[in-house]
Amino acid sequence: MPLPDLIKQWTPMQKRRASLAVTGTLVSWSLAALVACASPGPKPALYVQLGGVQALQSITDRTMDRVATDPATRRTFEGVNLKTLKTSVAAYVCKVADGPCVYEGETMVNSHAQLNIQGSEFDRMVTVLRDELNHAGVPEGAKNELLRRLAPTRRDIVKP
Repeated sequence: MPLPDLIKQWTPMQKRRASLAVTGTLVSWSLAALVACASPGPKPALYVQLGGVQALQSITDRTMDRVATDPATRRTFEGVNLKTLKTSVAAYVCKVADGPCVYEGETMVNSHAQLNIQGSEFDRMVTVLRDELNHAGVPEGAKNELLRRLAPTRRDIVKP
C-alpha cells in the first residue's frame, strides 16, 4: 500500500507522533549542521597564521634592519653580513613556526657565544619583533605563540 494511503488510515495520535518524529529529526539535523559550521576546524600551522613564508621574511627583515641600527643593539651587528643574517633568521623563525623552511645555521649557543649579548639587548630585539608582528597585522594568539616558542632561546643567547 502506498504511504499516502497508509497515512489516511492512521489515528490522529499516530499522525501526531509521526509529525513529532519528523520535526524532531529535522531539528536535530539543523542543530548538527549549525554546530558543524560553528565548530572551528583544525588550526592552520603557526607559520600560516603569521602570514606565510613571505610575510615571515618581511617581518624578520624589518626587525633585523631596525635592531642593526638601534643604538641599544647595533654593536652586535657591526661587521655582520646583514643580508645573510636576515636569510638565516627568517629560516629559523619559519622553522620554529612549523613552516617548510630549513634552518642550516649554527645553534643559538654557538652563533651568539662571542657576542656577549646582554638581557637588555635581547629584550629590545623581542620588542622590535613584537612591533613588526603588530605592524604586519598578525593575530594576537599567533604572535604570542611565536614569542612563546622563541623565548627559550634567551638562555642560549644572553650571557649571564
